[in-house]
Amino acid sequence: MGGWTAGVYTAEQQARLGVDEAGNKVEEAPRRVQVVGPSWTQGLAEAPGGTKDMGGWTARVYTAEQQVRLGVDEEGKKVAEAPRRVQAVGPSWTGGKKVTEAPRRAQAVGPAWTRGEIRGLAEAPGGTKDMGGWTARVYTAEQQARLGVDEEGKKVAESPRRVQAVGPAWTRGEIEAPGATKDMGGWTASVYTAEQQARLGVDEGGKKVTE
Repeated sequence: MGGWTAGVYTAEQQARLGVDEAGNKVEEAPRRVQVVGPSWTQGLAEAPGGTKDMGGWTARVYTAEQQVRLGVDEEGKKVAEAPRRVQAVGPSWTGGKKVTEAPRRAQAVGPAWTRGEIRGLAEAPGGTKDMGGWTARVYTAEQQARLGVDEEGKKVAESPRRVQAVGPAWTRGEIEAPGATKDMGGWTASVYTAEQQARLGVDEGGKKVTE
């Protein structure tokens, strides 16, 4: 220092201790903080549909409809659903007695016969089936045929009916066979002659005619 030597803080000490070389505290430059907005501002959730006066500024808030539909509060935070007590009503064939079930989050849907969807009636299955540890209610063969369902009560598609064509009466020996033919422009038909028509009282196709 031009005649004497001063003790000074090294650069490493200055950085670590926040002082200058003489040991005086130095003010830190303000840090830049990046603020992350709510999820809907980042396109991660549906935007709030309402507003709320905060006494000097207005906040975007979720409407009651959005809260119910999305399961959030007015600020968009997820809310836990309280367990619901579900009261189940037995099928009509049981007499409709009510039983209270333990709380559960989901309501199971029973087979169609428990909801009265078999031909508008709550007809219960008339048989049982051993499922190797438990017994299932199943529809008997008679019920399946009558109701058009399988053993579980599911509707089954009817198989196409076989239709048996019946030929004209003369092919079954019920009337004299035609004695002539007629060109039908691609195929030949057997027809009754004029003499047969007069004698048998039929037209050329063999159909009875009114006198």
